[in-house]
Amino acid sequence: MNKYIIDTNVLIDFNDSLPMDVYITQWKMIICEAVFNEIKKSVELKQWLEKYKKLIKSCYSDKVLIEAKVIINNYPKLIEINNPSDQSDPYIIALAKLNGFTVLTNEKYSEGSKKTKIPFICKEMLIKCINTHEFYKNESWKF
Repeated sequence: MNKYIIDTNVLIDFNDSLPMDVYITQWKMIICEAVFNEIKKSVELKQWLEKYKKLIKSCYSDKVLIEAKVIINNYPKLIEINNPSDQSDPYIIALAKLNGFTVLTNEKYSEGSKKTKIPFICKEMLIKCINTHEFYKNESWKF
């Protein structure tokens, strides 16, 4: 069974696309604590996530912090240091690597752009990374 670690942009897209109460079943997703902290701006989404606290995984353990630091050192354009709402990506990738999770993100793959994207790093690190369309197909979600 696949377990997915979810990027902030996917949760925001879910919230923007459909009412959040549609997403009550088939949750095999893990939400990084840093993503939960990033999402605080959306009151509705944060309230919905409160119901799924069991899905939130700490990303501040020593192992994850060390791995995240290695990722940032290897890919310094992954985060904007002065932007506190852009800090979860290294933790998402670190948790995926350490736990064998598939990363679920809607970021587009790109090389050599201004900001390094999650799909590029996942490819480099041999971590499975998919978008929501692939997720829906993999999990046979029907709407």
